[in-house]
Amino acid sequence: MIFKSYEIGKLKSIFVEKKIFLLYGENLGLKKEIKETIKLSINKSGSELEEVIFLENEIIKNDENFYNLVFSGSLFGAKKIILVHNASDKIIPFIKNIEPKCPQDIFLVFFAEILEKKSKLRIFFETSDNTACVPCYLDNEKSLELITMQELKKEGINLSKESVNLIIRKINGDRINLKNELEKIKLFSKSNKKIDHEQV
Repeated sequence: MIFKSYEIGKLKSIFVEKKIFLLYGENLGLKKEIKETIKLSINKSGSELEEVIFLENEIIKNDENFYNLVFSGSLFGAKKIILVHNASDKIIPFIKNIEPKCPQDIFLVFFAEILEKKSKLRIFFETSDNTACVPCYLDNEKSLELITMQELKKEGINLSKESVNLIIRKINGDRINLKNELEKIKLFSKSNKKIDHEQV
């Protein structure tokens, strides 16, 4: 099932019920944000969350280790999130083996680069009702400006349109750079809620 990135915050409970996720595309910052949203959503109680990271080729070389991690549950009853990087069509048979009997406390997140429409991995995740698929395309200036304005408003910080545009140009379309710049502004604003263009 496909989710748009902007829907994730509104549909957290439905999204996390899926338990098996694919995040694909070139927007690393967005992938990181969604991964953190997944982790926060599955771990609302604040209990331990065990995190395990694989590369796809490690699973292909040693699938027994991967299946043992998935089906053995988590230590001490904690929830477990398994992150699989560099996913491609080769991982589909492994997902199909897990999907119908995925344990309650196990969540899998597969990360892939740009996937063509005819990609079997993309088609599998888009058409399955039991999985969640989120395309993570690059942000445009408008979406980065919106993120900036929302974050500044939340913090009660006033910046001119000119200053916001300067930040957007400076970050080269990278959401991670934007978060870093906004953190600097937040720290600076502790003593000064109105920041002029020169200070930016």
